[in-house]
Amino acid sequence: MKKLQLCTVGLSLLYMPQSFADITFNGFASIRASQINSDGGSVPFGNFQDGEISFKDESLFALQASADLSEGLTATIQFYADGLNDFDVEARWAYINYQLADNHSISVGKLANPTFHQSEYQKVGYAHNFSRLPKAVYEEFPFSTVEGIALNSQFELADGDYTLDTKLLYGSWNGDISLGGIGTTELGIKDILSVNVTLSGDWWKVFTGAFTTEMKAESVDANFYIPAIQPGIQAALSLGATQSDVTKFTDAVIWNKKDGLYWFTGFGLDYDDWLLDFEYTNYGVKDSVDAANKNWYLALGRRFDSYVITIHAEESEQPADYGFLNGVNHPVLQATGKGLQQAISESEFDGYGLSLRYDFHPSAALKVDYFTGEHQLTNIGDYQIMSIGVDLVF
Repeated sequence: MKKLQLCTVGLSLLYMPQSFADITFNGFASIRASQINSDGGSVPFGNFQDGEISFKDESLFALQASADLSEGLTATIQFYADGLNDFDVEARWAYINYQLADNHSISVGKLANPTFHQSEYQKVGYAHNFSRLPKAVYEEFPFSTVEGIALNSQFELADGDYTLDTKLLYGSWNGDISLGGIGTTELGIKDILSVNVTLSGDWWKVFTGAFTTEMKAESVDANFYIPAIQPGIQAALSLGATQSDVTKFTDAVIWNKKDGLYWFTGFGLDYDDWLLDFEYTNYGVKDSVDAANKNWYLALGRRFDSYVITIHAEESEQPADYGFLNGVNHPVLQATGKGLQQAISESEFDGYGLSLRYDFHPSAALKVDYFTGEHQLTNIGDYQIMSIGVDLVF
């Protein structure tokens, strides 16, 4: 029903009389054939099927309409569909924007969540040189869009030699997340406060950003964490643990009402047809069993007229951090907490990729990609992904 309502609003916008608004359409698409194989028979990433060539897993389409309502006010809606969801159409963005001044604008509505540097345009394959942005950093977060308000600013420094772009965002998100082996459950993140900063020159940029939020995770705790620790709690009670010990331990493990912290930093160089990009990200739920995820990628590319060749390395890890158990003294409860943290951190992997981009058209690029790596889970192990496809904008 929510998708239908948003689509209805969008269609109403598109059919406004011309006396009220000038409508501009644009969009993007990716049509890609992919195949993935792994030694263990399972896939390392959720949007693939092992061993099968698929034109669906990484294909997507988006159409965006912007209405200029004059005097600095615009309304924008983006309709999006991808193969992962059988090309069901959803209104991914729906917001109004007001130009406060030459270098300041404010947006309100359903907005892209700038979790990391390229998160806002993660789906726009034409905007980068990979077949897919490095998975170690750009995994599919369910809260890629939020409801809120954002202030975008741009400043010219040193007589225009440098540009400083900033984005401040406040918002919230509620939805479903997938828990491996459990199914889906509800999660909310509220009071999101996000800050992104990019400083750029003629051939370089440096960037950083972060957002904090409070977790609304009663369902996650009830459906996943509490059942996972219950056997350990029963064992500890039989070995002399008190109810106070159990309460301290449970409070140490769960997510609900804890603070989530996501931050990133990196740089990009584009000099004399050489390209170098690096990004590091760190995120987790503070004072909980969820240790910080530490991820990075490094890419080196070379431009040859209409061709770009890129090699890159990436890694995702979640090192053990048992600080959340500092107030827990019973050895069985400590062992239970350590075991749970080890279990949820078993998605660590590394990877290396080679990508070729050919701009055969001013608005379209052909990409061929080979990516291989090793996953910590034994039912995955070594894996390879091969893909060929076209990214375009219009």
